[in-house]
Amino acid sequence: MAGNGNGNGNGNGNGNGNGNGNGNSTISVTVNYQAASKTNSFPRGAKVSDVLAWAITAFLIDDAIATEIELVVSGTTDELQGSKTLASLAHGASALTLDLVRGDIANGNA
Repeated sequence: MAGNGNGNGNGNGNGNGNGNGNGNSTISVTVNYQAASKTNSFPRGAKVSDVLAWAITAFLIDDAIATEIELVVSGTTDELQGSKTLASLAHGASALTLDLVRGDIANGNA
């Protein structure tokens, strides 16, 4: 089976979308939070929201603040959209490093 356009085929690099021809169908994502780091492999077509859900569980984030947690590319401060694919962030690389941060807390009524 060739790649299905988002690199999720059998990893043979024949995808016509984000397969990138490098044979990698997964991205190794490292998430930094406070003084700890955790790494997990995700399909290239996985979304930022998938990584966020994993990271909240992996770092045992309390439910009370989980809704305030967001991901940013390591070294930046711009919150990543949950619908963004990992392939679009990795730019053909096989690894990606993200920071788990506590976002702005709204005051008053939401």
